[in-house]
Amino acid sequence: MILMLYTFFILNQFEVLSLPLWILAWTFLIIGLIALTILIVYTKYGREISIKLSIIAVIIAAAFLGFATHFFLLNFGI
Repeated sequence: MILMLYTFFILNQFEVLSLPLWILAWTFLIIGLIALTILIVYTKYGREISIKLSIIAVIIAAAFLGFATHFFLLNFGI
């Protein structure tokens, strides 16, 4: 799917996409969504409240989702 999107943007005469940034963007997006899912599941079903785990999950999710958004915008020339 990622390769199909990559070739779609190249064939439609967008700017040339950077393949390493494209791969990093998808990787960071997946890691960020996993961290966010862990945070949501932990806060909903967690038996004991752990401030450290919550802070770590929020920081990881925010950092990876922020970098993923940044890399996607760089790829699209925005």
